[in-house]
Amino acid sequence: MKKLIVFTAFLAVMLVIVGHVNAQYAAQRNSVGLNAGGLSYSGRFSVDAPIGTFTSVYGSFTYRQRLIDKLYVRAEVMGGQLKGNNKEVESQYQSVRQGEFQTGIGEVSVKAEYDFIDLKTYKVSPFINIGAGGYMLFGYSSSEGEKESSDLAGFVMPVGVGIKYRLNNRIKLLAESGIRFFSNNLDGYTGPNVNNPNKYYNVGIGFIYELERVNALW
Repeated sequence: MKKLIVFTAFLAVMLVIVGHVNAQYAAQRNSVGLNAGGLSYSGRFSVDAPIGTFTSVYGSFTYRQRLIDKLYVRAEVMGGQLKGNNKEVESQYQSVRQGEFQTGIGEVSVKAEYDFIDLKTYKVSPFINIGAGGYMLFGYSSSEGEKESSDLAGFVMPVGVGIKYRLNNRIKLLAESGIRFFSNNLDGYTGPNVNNPNKYYNVGIGFIYELERVNALW
């Protein structure tokens, strides 16, 4: 009987300790990151042109907050350049599609991001994200003429896919690609019966840094 009482008391103490530790457990919910890569414009002034004439670079800062399990909210601030130039392409000589443009771009977006595999347990996971935001063009120039100031800003919808690799408990590496759809025309090429895609593609790499240590206590 005494042994049963001692064992019961020991078990009760252990349950209290475990419950206390679990109550203090803080999951890794917040992280920051940096990304960089290339932006490729898709529009009339990229037709038949070499890739270097319509591809430039970008950089971005990200903040993620875990909502539930493998689902995150990702806020991102991005800056880069967009350009296109097919004026020297022989197939475009004397074509109404011939021209060039160049602009800087700044973008702020919020996305839902989902990891298909739990990176707390496994090393690698594919992911997807989709969201919405706003953008602004600056230093704009185009063979089609200047844009009105009201046309230099608008809405954007980014969609992306990629893969994450857990390097250690605090750092993850990633590679991603995506496409962005714009509410306004980018290159200035407009007119009746003109079907000019308002979108560009990105390919990049980056890292994520978890702000909380794994199994941290309050």
